[in-house]
Amino acid sequence: MDDRNMETSSSTFTEVSSDHSKSIIHIDVDCFYAQVEMVRKPELRSLPLGIQQKNIVVTSNYEARKFGIRKCMLVSDALKICPNLKLVSGEDLHDYRAASNKIFTLLQSWKCPVEKLGMDENFIDVTNLVQEKLKTLNVTSITLSGHVFSEPSSECLCGCHTRLKVASQIANEMRHKIYDELGFTTCAGIAHNKLLAKLVCPFKKPNDQTTVFPEHGATFMTTFQSVRSIPSIGSKTAEALISQKIITVSDLQEVSLDVLKKHFSGDMAVRLKSLSAGEDNTPVKQSGRPQSIGLEDSFKTVSVKSEVEEKFGALLQRLLILVREDGRIPVSLRVTLRKKDVKRLSSHRESRQCQVSPSIFTINSGTLTVTEAGQQKLMSMIMRLFNKLIDLSKPFHLTLVGLAFTKFQERMTGRSSIVNYLMNDISVQSVLNIQNDCDTSASSMDYSAASPSSSTTTDLSDGEVEPSPKKPKKVNWIAKRRCLSKEEVASPSKLKVGELRLNSKELEKVSELRLSSRDRSLTPRASPAKDNLSDTSDTMKDVADGANCDDCPSYVDKEVFSALPDEMQQELKAMWKNPSSSEVPRSSPRNLNKAKPNTLLKYFVPHK
Repeated sequence: MDDRNMETSSSTFTEVSSDHSKSIIHIDVDCFYAQVEMVRKPELRSLPLGIQQKNIVVTSNYEARKFGIRKCMLVSDALKICPNLKLVSGEDLHDYRAASNKIFTLLQSWKCPVEKLGMDENFIDVTNLVQEKLKTLNVTSITLSGHVFSEPSSECLCGCHTRLKVASQIANEMRHKIYDELGFTTCAGIAHNKLLAKLVCPFKKPNDQTTVFPEHGATFMTTFQSVRSIPSIGSKTAEALISQKIITVSDLQEVSLDVLKKHFSGDMAVRLKSLSAGEDNTPVKQSGRPQSIGLEDSFKTVSVKSEVEEKFGALLQRLLILVREDGRIPVSLRVTLRKKDVKRLSSHRESRQCQVSPSIFTINSGTLTVTEAGQQKLMSMIMRLFNKLIDLSKPFHLTLVGLAFTKFQERMTGRSSIVNYLMNDISVQSVLNIQNDCDTSASSMDYSAASPSSSTTTDLSDGEVEPSPKKPKKVNWIAKRRCLSKEEVASPSKLKVGELRLNSKELEKVSELRLSSRDRSLTPRASPAKDNLSDTSDTMKDVADGANCDDCPSYVDKEVFSALPDEMQQELKAMWKNPSSSEVPRSSPRNLNKAKPNTLLKYFVPHK
C-alpha cells in the first residue's frame, strides 16, 4: 500500500490519533495453564506438557509446542505426534483462578488502574506513574527496555516517545516482580492505547516485551492478514467485511468510509476505520469483583435426569468453594443447559434463574459456609429450574450443563450494619410502651414469612418463596416477639392516637433527669402564658407540687403529669379549671366536616 492511500485512510481520524498522552501496558502470562502446573511441580518444566480438558489439549508448554502441539488439538492427535506428551487435567480451574488473582493483586501494588482480561491478561494504565517518574529522571538518559516494533525517525513534539520509554521500564519491573515473587514468565506490550498494546504484546513471545510508537501504529496493523485479528471485530462483523472482499487489515484501511456506511451504521464504520489505523480511545477500567461466578460441564450427551442431577451436584460443590473464596453472599442462581436439537441439527443454550435466600449462607470463623440442609435446598432449586427448562415427558439430549451465582451482596456486620442501626432504633422506641386493649391472640400476621423480592429470572415462579434479603431476619424476629407480647401490638401505625399512653415507670428516670437539668439551667424569664408564675421560685414550687396536684382530675397519672414541662402543666390546669373552653366537641351531623381542634387533652386517656 502506497503512502498516499495510507494518508487518505487515516486523515479522517486526526482528532483521535493526535492524542498520545496515555501510556498503556498489556501483560500476558506465557502458556498460563501450563505454567501454573509447572510452578506447582517444577519437574514438569523439562517435559512436553499439555493441559487436557475432556478430549482436548487446551494449551501446552513450549517444550510440547516444539513437537507441533497446538491449542485445542485432540488428545489422540497430540499423542500421535508427541507420544511422550505429559497430560495434566485442567478441568478444575481453582488453582488457575488463584494464580490469576495473585498476579492481579501484585499489579495493583503500582497504584495504577488494572483491568483484567480473562485469567492471564491485564491492562495497566501507567500514565500518571510515568508523569511522576519524569519529575525525577534526566530525560536525555532515558532508554527503552525490551524491543521496539520500529525505531522512530524523529521525536514526537508531544513527548510520547519519552513517556513510552519510561513505561517500558515500568513494564520490565512488573514482569520481573511477577517472576521473582510468583514464578511466572510474561510478555508485555507498551503503546499509547489498549489496542496496540495488546496486539504488540506477543510480538517477541515468550518472556519478552515490545513497544510500538504512535506514528507506526497504522503500519503495524498491516502485518495482520485477517480483520478477525482485531480484538473488537467479532465473527459476524468479520463475515460481513469478508463478504465485501475486505479480508486483511490493509483492505480495511484502504476501503472508503462511504462504502463501510452502506453495510454498517455510521458510528460502526468510523470505529472500524479507526481500529484499522491502530487508533483506540477506550480507557483502562479498574476491575473489581466479578458480577457472576459460574462453572460449566460439557459432554457428548446425557438423556437421563438422574445423571443430570449428579452433574449439577458436582458443579455445586465446586461452585461453593469459589463462593467461599470470594466472600460475598449470592442472592441469585442461574441454571444453563445446552440442548441437542435433532430437527435443527444444532446446539443452543437456554437458562433460567431464581432468587436465593441469603440465610442459606452462614459465616463461621470468618468463612462463608453452607450446611447440608442448605446444599439440599440449593439442589432442589436447581432441579426445579431444570424441570422448567426440560419437558420430561419427551426425550431430551443435553451436551452441557452450567451453574452460576449471578448476584451478590456484601454481608454487613458490626456497628455500621443496617441490622445494628434498626436494633438501636427499636431500643430507643422502647421508651414509649405501646399498648392496646385488643386481644393479641387475634392477630394473625405472620412475621416469619416474607414475600420474595423481584427477581431477574425469565419466569417469576422459578424460585422458592424465600425471605427478601432486604428484611433482616433479626428484625423480623423482634417484630414477631412484639406481636406475641401481651402489652404490645404488631403495628403501632394501626393504633389511634388516643390509644397511646406514656408508661410512667419507664419515664420516671427521664423525669428525674429533666428536673435536675431544669434546677441547674432555669433562670427568671417572661412567659406568654396567662397563668405562668412570675419568678423561678414559684415555678419550681408549682413543679414540685405537680406530683400532688389537687387540680388534676382523678383519671390523670400524677407521675406522668409531673414529668411534663411547666408550660404544659399550666395549660392543662387551665383546661381543667375551665372545661367548657377546651372540651373537644362531639361529632354531630352538623359539624362532621368541620376541623376538630387539636388540644393536649386528647392525648391523655385514663388507665383502664
